[in-house]
Amino acid sequence: MKIRQDCLVELEYRLLNAQGEVVEESVSRGPMVYLHGNKEILPALEEQLEGHSEGEKFEVRLEADQAYGPYEVDQILSVPRSEFPADAEIVPGDWITIELNDDDNEELDGQEMDARVIEISPDAITLDANHPLAGQQVVFDLRVLKVREATKKEIEERAQADEDDGDGG
Repeated sequence: MKIRQDCLVELEYRLLNAQGEVVEESVSRGPMVYLHGNKEILPALEEQLEGHSEGEKFEVRLEADQAYGPYEVDQILSVPRSEFPADAEIVPGDWITIELNDDDNEELDGQEMDARVIEISPDAITLDANHPLAGQQVVFDLRVLKVREATKKEIEERAQADEDDGDGG
């Protein structure tokens, strides 16, 4: 069966960064399973998977704008040290989750965001909210393990999970 809309697809993969280093792989995380055509994975990756069959091995190369977006300098944030608990053990390189408080934008208020700690000073903590692969070309080494038509129930459950996550689709 070929990959098409509303097929459940199971993939073995390796994700490589611009330097060719393995960033993530299914050997350690387990196969990736997604519902094709439902925006569960990067759109450009999904487009490249369309029409492939079980057992096929291939590579997909995505430019930064097709993958995790450009590196944006305005995603570097300086947060007053007083916004963090006094006993927080934070060191540069850590990834932390912060809650956004934006009185000017109700949609953002209360949302959470992951950011990498870049620098710590007595007055502020500097965070980088860019995706770790932002601004980079990435390569997916893929092998299609399974392809099958999803049941109506599976499609509904995945759509509901999307809504519950706040993705809406």
